[in-house]
Amino acid sequence: VIQQAPVSNLSNALTGRLPGTIFINRSGEPGNDASQIRVRGTNTVGNPGALIVIDGIANRTGGLDRLNPADIESITILKDGSAAIYGAQAANGVILVTTKRGTEGKPQIGFSYNLGFNKPTRLPEVTDAPTYATMLNEIDEYRGNAPRYSAEDIQKYRDGSDPWKFPNTDWYGAVSKETAIQDMATLTVSGGSADVKYYVSLGTLNEDGVYKNSGTKYKQYNFRSNLDAKITDYFSLGIDLSGRQERRTYPTRAAGTIFRMLIRGKPNLPAYWPNGLPGPDIENGDNPVVISTPATGYVDDVNSVFQSNLRGKLDIPWVKGLNVTFNLALDESYRPIKRFRTPWFLYTWDYTSYGPDGEPLLLKSQRGLNTPELQQEFERTSGQTGNAYINYTKEFGNHNLGFMVGTEKQVLKGNQFQGFRNGYISTAVDE
Repeated sequence: VIQQAPVSNLSNALTGRLPGTIFINRSGEPGNDASQIRVRGTNTVGNPGALIVIDGIANRTGGLDRLNPADIESITILKDGSAAIYGAQAANGVILVTTKRGTEGKPQIGFSYNLGFNKPTRLPEVTDAPTYATMLNEIDEYRGNAPRYSAEDIQKYRDGSDPWKFPNTDWYGAVSKETAIQDMATLTVSGGSADVKYYVSLGTLNEDGVYKNSGTKYKQYNFRSNLDAKITDYFSLGIDLSGRQERRTYPTRAAGTIFRMLIRGKPNLPAYWPNGLPGPDIENGDNPVVISTPATGYVDDVNSVFQSNLRGKLDIPWVKGLNVTFNLALDESYRPIKRFRTPWFLYTWDYTSYGPDGEPLLLKSQRGLNTPELQQEFERTSGQTGNAYINYTKEFGNHNLGFMVGTEKQVLKGNQFQGFRNGYISTAVDE
């Protein structure tokens, strides 16, 4: 079911499919569109999210969000007492994710491709320039002032006969596309013998932003290899390897700033002048048709994640139903982030000056920074998890007896380095 959902983030594919679990999505920005997960509501302060456990290992980098839906075998929710083995981390519930494994038989090859089109669920309905001018005249009338626009002016806004002096701008239409494309592809191979089984997958994901000439994009490449081997009649071993590269590209102005400028954009101001040059800013140097593009620089955020797990299971031959299992997992992620901010240029007109060719004389002016600047960060996170469990089950006719005793140690480490420089004399070299 979740593979059929046309979304790029697994947490969003689960919305409405798990009883007692609420998914709250506050952003549709590519690469930043994860849902907040609440099991039976908000139960603690601080971090009220559910604990995510993937193949027996908790707190894996990326959690649910960046998993490939094609790799998922099952998802289970633990609530209340059933989650108690995870201690204080289970206060907000636990989501158990099990990935697919190989089965005995000939190699099975699968390929899936999903092409989707994203568009905003709802955009505000904003007024056009002639209506806006009429409203301003009404305000003037209420205040006892003369109207600032004549009936002829309002007609020019309406018919577009003088786009230089009387523009009629749909800011949302000027900045956003009707649809943004996303596509996902996955290749899987699985099979094996009675003693060795395997599951391997390769995947790719591309998602574009909703802006025209968008500076926002997300790309992901991922792989998974799950290998199971029967060493003896009583001992089996599993080796899981997975990795992915997440690449987020954004404008230097945040999405909140861009959409705030869309809301504040007046319909009687030009997004672009009739000659194609960008118009004046709405506020603080921000014209959304410019700051949503790479014209102001870029943010390049690359996160490379590698995860591994060595799993073993020993059945005690002289005690039926008794076994010991263990996991040893290692996680590493490397995340360089580069923010190169550059000045940008907008064009204003005093509505009276004309050049020798009779065209309006536009004034080019710099906005944003005085000089280019570069900020670079490097983040590294490491995780080591070791756990062991003793399980025992026995049936007595219609009755069952079972117990489990386990211990776990987890170490999570992170470090970050940041550098900054400004005063660049050119945008040609961003180093």
